[in-house]
Amino acid sequence: MATRTVKSDSGNDLKLQNNGGTGSVTITDAGDLTIDSPADIVLDAEGADITLKDGGTAFGTLKQASGHLVIQPTSSKEIILNDQGGTASLTVDTANQRVSINNGNIAFSTGKGIDFSNQASPAAGMTSELLDSYEEGTWTASITDGTNDMTMQNETGYYTKIGNIVTITGYFNITSVASASGDVRISGLPYNCTNAIPAYASVCVGYGSALNLGSAGQNVSGYISQNNDYIKLYVWDATTGVTTMQASEWTNTGDIIINTTYRTGS
Repeated sequence: MATRTVKSDSGNDLKLQNNGGTGSVTITDAGDLTIDSPADIVLDAEGADITLKDGGTAFGTLKQASGHLVIQPTSSKEIILNDQGGTASLTVDTANQRVSINNGNIAFSTGKGIDFSNQASPAAGMTSELLDSYEEGTWTASITDGTNDMTMQNETGYYTKIGNIVTITGYFNITSVASASGDVRISGLPYNCTNAIPAYASVCVGYGSALNLGSAGQNVSGYISQNNDYIKLYVWDATTGVTTMQASEWTNTGDIIINTTYRTGS
């Protein structure tokens, strides 16, 4: 049979309806059904549901609920978004109320993140409930008097940043004090300490036996001060109290271990 065209008179709508204008109209075809519109295609269901079927069996519904678009699969089924090759990229498990990202990651626009403002009772001093930053990596340390660096064999530390909180760890060892003298610091932190007042972070310090600290009762400590990217080191013992650690208290084979968490403004 040749192609047949059914069209309305100029300026009028074309309507297909059963006898009497009520009930349903069924269009069947042995192949694909193509609707090609030069403008938009409008589906208007006054019952608020558009049911999707395959071979007469429903597998999902597009619904209107209080003006919202609801995509509803049949019981215990999933909503799956595929990539162009047909591989599942995102799966909404409606039965278990779970979303799975099968390939790739969730990416946020700049300044956006995970909003935790649904918590019932935030603290009185709360300033933000948005988690908008996560980062992990390495940082390169230098042990210095502020001007002259000691020669280091191991100078790589590790850090993790969650929001504005940075946790750093590191094991550093030197092969020569070189020309360093006076007060000792560990420089090169991945982020500056926040500029807010007061802004200090104490540092947990461990050290090897190669440090030239003399009395066995001495301990090394440190802190990061406001807007700085270095750890100032201190030595304490029962006789002299707390003094800044000197380059002379570090031998040519000294090593040190640090671990701390501090707040950054970045």
